[in-house]
Amino acid sequence: MKDLIQVIIPIYKAQEFLYRCLISIKNQTYTNFIVYLINDASPDNSLEICRKISQEDTRFKVISLLKNSGSAHARNVGLEHADLKQGYIAFIDADDYIEPRYFEHLVNLLKDSDADFSWVSVNNTFEKEKLVFPEIDCDKEKTFSITGHDLLLREDLRIMYLMVWGKLFKSSLWEDVRFNEAYHYFEDGATTFKVIYKAGKVIVSDLKLYNYYYSENSATRSGINTTKLIDGLNTEIDKIDFYKEKNEKDLMDMAYIAYLNTILGILRQTDKRQYKNLRSKVWKLYRQSYKNVFDNKNISNTQKLKYCLYRINPDIQKLYLKLKFG
Repeated sequence: MKDLIQVIIPIYKAQEFLYRCLISIKNQTYTNFIVYLINDASPDNSLEICRKISQEDTRFKVISLLKNSGSAHARNVGLEHADLKQGYIAFIDADDYIEPRYFEHLVNLLKDSDADFSWVSVNNTFEKEKLVFPEIDCDKEKTFSITGHDLLLREDLRIMYLMVWGKLFKSSLWEDVRFNEAYHYFEDGATTFKVIYKAGKVIVSDLKLYNYYYSENSATRSGINTTKLIDGLNTEIDKIDFYKEKNEKDLMDMAYIAYLNTILGILRQTDKRQYKNLRSKVWKLYRQSYKNVFDNKNISNTQKLKYCLYRINPDIQKLYLKLKFG
């Protein structure tokens, strides 16, 4: 019998897209799966949609929470219901949908390469209703394998490897890892790296089998607010502390790069008057930390010089980017 895939979907105000998501899962060529639909006290018709599909297909299990507690808590509830000693774990967001071969391909990648998790590429879509799939030529697929440790050193892949979706994990990787429920934003970024760190081998494919609904109103792109900015910064501090505890100097060095870039991003995005106190706080943190990049062997001397110059005035980076990109 094929190994069981346990899918966790946090659901809140998802009625506009949810049915599409669930049908794309129901239509998978790989059929041995269970889907935990975690209704996070959604005030719309999401629960009714979940109940309907669970009545049609017993592989879909509805779990209703009494109060809205956020996607981190919802995912943790899913993990508590899952059997983490067998099979695989996958996460899907309720407004996204997957290509019919998504599960099958992720399983084959993982098994054929004897990896701890597999990862496919993403197709960004603005389509709200239809199951529209990009044209995919499997014969032209490009893959590479990498250790979890070395993946965490890849700054060029950092944004995407931190996303919990688009991947299939051996369930055991999650036995002692949970999402940090203190975060309202970027809970993926505060968690996924811990699972990657445990992975001896990762297999990565460029096939675009996960369809990500690109909404300007999503939590991570819905404008600037202090909570979101601070959460983003604190996730980087979490990584530094984690790697320091593990005595992983090379990973800690890269975490400092992400930390400094996050601070610079906050300074670029915020108005000097409206966010005066926040800017003052993070600018102080930058000046205290920028020297940590000097002995980092993974970045060029030119980049080190930039970090040094940016300490003089945060607007120097904004000017540099304007000159570079226009």
